[in-house]
Amino acid sequence: MNYQKAFETMISETAKYLINNGLKTMVLGISGGLDSTVTAAICAEVVKQHPDQEFKFIGVSLPCSSNSVEENDSANAAMKAFCSEYWVENLQAQYLLLRATCEQRYASTHISQGNIKARLRMIYLYNLASVTGGLVMDTDNLTEHYLGFWTIHGDVADYNPIGGLWKHEVYELCKYLFSERYPDESDLRHISLRAAYGILPTDGNGVEAGGDMAQIAPGHTYEDVDDILLTYLQNGDDENAMKRLNDAYGGETVERVLTRHRRSAFKRKRMPIVIERSLYDS
Repeated sequence: MNYQKAFETMISETAKYLINNGLKTMVLGISGGLDSTVTAAICAEVVKQHPDQEFKFIGVSLPCSSNSVEENDSANAAMKAFCSEYWVENLQAQYLLLRATCEQRYASTHISQGNIKARLRMIYLYNLASVTGGLVMDTDNLTEHYLGFWTIHGDVADYNPIGGLWKHEVYELCKYLFSERYPDESDLRHISLRAAYGILPTDGNGVEAGGDMAQIAPGHTYEDVDDILLTYLQNGDDENAMKRLNDAYGGETVERVLTRHRRSAFKRKRMPIVIERSLYDS
């Protein structure tokens, strides 16, 4: 992939969407991870390359206690490097209050607790976009999409410039940015992107220790996971394709990835799921 062309396309298409829809503000929840930092770099370039539009890029870090110090430091670096306006709003108190309210009837789980955090962030970001005449930026990639590694009505937003990239491609885009686009090691943009490139990927919600890969495919890489998903999407249960995957990564890993893909299929349907009118209007 030509990452220079990809980056410029993401910038131009994002600007086009804002202009065509009469929007002025891009709002992004910045976690400090790879995806949000790369998205922040895109938003910053939209502002820089279109001064006549008076675009504003607002970045907000919305941590809870499950966010690591490393993530929070990386988020702060990204905001300083790329945002027109930025601040930190800790949501731990709001999370504890809502969790306690929810648990009056049923006990919560690690996953449901993580979803509460994601949906609290959604409320905050959408309110901010509403009052500033903007939209909320999405940061999910293809790997997360096909694994259901996101929260419905949580970290799904309005516009996603990196949504066509697999996770390993987001890494490569980030590497291009800090090595070629912003090569000066004293440049805050270089520092921020390089830090995000090396940070352990997590959901920021404390769902499982060890980062994202502990949930997806322990002991493997995103290149491995992306190969499994792409091969399956292109070939289904083809015997030869599955044999190659099993030989390369082990049957347990392949089944773990594909099980997660299949179980999250409901998330990829048009939401809400609607009973088709044709079933009763005849």
